[in-house]
Amino acid sequence: MVHFSAKTLEDQLERVRALESRLTFRLSILSKFLDQQAQAMLEGSGVNLTGYRILNVINTLGGTSISDISRFCAMDRAQVSRSATELERQGLVTFKEDAVSKRKKLVEISSAGNALLETIKPAFLERNEKLDELLGPERKAALTEAINLMTEHVTR
Repeated sequence: MVHFSAKTLEDQLERVRALESRLTFRLSILSKFLDQQAQAMLEGSGVNLTGYRILNVINTLGGTSISDISRFCAMDRAQVSRSATELERQGLVTFKEDAVSKRKKLVEISSAGNALLETIKPAFLERNEKLDELLGPERKAALTEAINLMTEHVTR
């Protein structure tokens, strides 16, 4: 049996408190929890969270390039490309040549992709509404402002 002294436990507790006081640590943990929740919400849909995000971006922006999706989602370009190829295999997106640049391919959402989004989207909208209610307008506005400020700081 291992014996811990009160001093050892107090020191460990203090280190845990210090770690949990780091904003970036807490944000990272929250992000993981949100991703896990979202992945659970997608269970049975045939797409993973990356695929869902890509479908949403394409639905929002219209036909767009892998590079633009990558920048918009702050995701690795290769990961976006692999996911978009899988979405194409599932019939949820199509690839088209860009009329301006023949080297560039545009990704467009298919009617099957739109239909899938329409079945999935309500659960995500409901989750956002619940978070909005939880925070209330003042906290949400403050959080949005804080996120914008931090995003600007880390992307300079």
